[in-house]
Amino acid sequence: MMALVMSALVIALTLLSVMLFISISNDKIEARLNDLAIQAEEIAYLASQRSMFDMAMERYLLRKVQDIYTEFSAGILVLDRIGRRIEIGTEDGSIQGLTIDEANQYLRQVIETGEPIRIRSDAQEGAAFTVVVPWKQLDSVMGAVFIHTSAQTIRASYRPVLIRMAVAMGLAAVVAGALLFSVMRGVTRPLRRMARAAENIARGDFNTEIPSGRSDEIGALARAFNEMAKALSNLEEMRRAFVSDVSHELRSPLTSMQGFLQGMQDGTIPAEDHPRFIGVVLDETRRMNRLVGSLLALSRIESGNAAITPSRFDINETVRRTIILFEPRISEKQLEVNVAFRLEPCNVWADQERIGQVLSNLVDNAVKYVQRGGEISVWTHVAEPLVHVTVSDNGPGIPESELPYIFDRFYTVDKARTSGLGTGLGLSIVKRIIDLHRQSIRVTSEMGKGASFTFTLPYDPKDS
Repeated sequence: MMALVMSALVIALTLLSVMLFISISNDKIEARLNDLAIQAEEIAYLASQRSMFDMAMERYLLRKVQDIYTEFSAGILVLDRIGRRIEIGTEDGSIQGLTIDEANQYLRQVIETGEPIRIRSDAQEGAAFTVVVPWKQLDSVMGAVFIHTSAQTIRASYRPVLIRMAVAMGLAAVVAGALLFSVMRGVTRPLRRMARAAENIARGDFNTEIPSGRSDEIGALARAFNEMAKALSNLEEMRRAFVSDVSHELRSPLTSMQGFLQGMQDGTIPAEDHPRFIGVVLDETRRMNRLVGSLLALSRIESGNAAITPSRFDINETVRRTIILFEPRISEKQLEVNVAFRLEPCNVWADQERIGQVLSNLVDNAVKYVQRGGEISVWTHVAEPLVHVTVSDNGPGIPESELPYIFDRFYTVDKARTSGLGTGLGLSIVKRIIDLHRQSIRVTSEMGKGASFTFTLPYDPKDS
């Protein structure tokens, strides 16, 4: 990853350097040609006054030509309008890299337009630039001044600038690379720790924690990772506890059922007692069937295969039917049941069968944990657009430290106090059914004063 980023940085700096080189090169060439054009115009002016030259003016012109050659490394040629050389250039009538034929061609162009021209040519000796300026007398073009120089001499003028630029870009690349290396190292170090921690979690070691003191996105990711590891650790502990509970729940009735059946088969249990023990075996099979049913129901809900079929129904009537189902157990424990409905009827839009299962599990928990002679309350009230349904009891309550986990799979409250009363699946099913309806459920409890569960459903006032 770091190599890829460094490569991208080098490519970006290289492209930037090329663009700067091209820009500087074009600017320097244009500036040099402007200088040459100015010099050519001055020589053209002197050439136009040639008939009035004295010896001093002639020497000045020759010195001017020499200065231009020295300063710009450029050759100078002056031709009249018929192509004859005026004796201020090279002795052979040409300048290096520019032939007389080429000069005559450019001369004709200048005579026709009366305007200076600039030409770039590519010869075997390399690229070259030529500036051609007309010289005039009485507004008539009498000839042209040629200043010719190679591209190499122009490049030599700005090579020191390019060298300084290259050094600056190199230093910038080194500094940027060092900063990038430091930043990337600070980013990749915690990521590598997370990768190692993920490998440990994959091997079943959930007791791992990543330093999360940073305040940036990496720190947030580390904190989320630690929360995930903690949640997985809790889930693993609950899974093991669940396996232990389910094993106990299944082993105990199976053992007793096997003993009863074996006793009836070998005659240890008298024939007249068979009906009673058959009833015991039947009760145990029903209990195991409920356990397996809860497991299958939870599995279907969590796999996404338990779609809801909403319809309009009276939630109050569903509450009444649920209470009637538990009437035998309520009478057995001599419980007092209080039911209060703020609105009659109270229609909701939900899956009636699923909500019936929710109420059944909540009332079952209340009946299960409340003491003999205790009290259970169920009430509904409307706070549009929702209906709130509450099931409460005055049982022993739930410790505050365990409230955040009460709806987790396999979770059971204080096993010493609730042993044999459940396997922690009922409330998990309740929570997931309410989630399927995109509603909420909450629990409040105070030790010694019982627990209260409240869930919401969409209110449907039609036909109310």
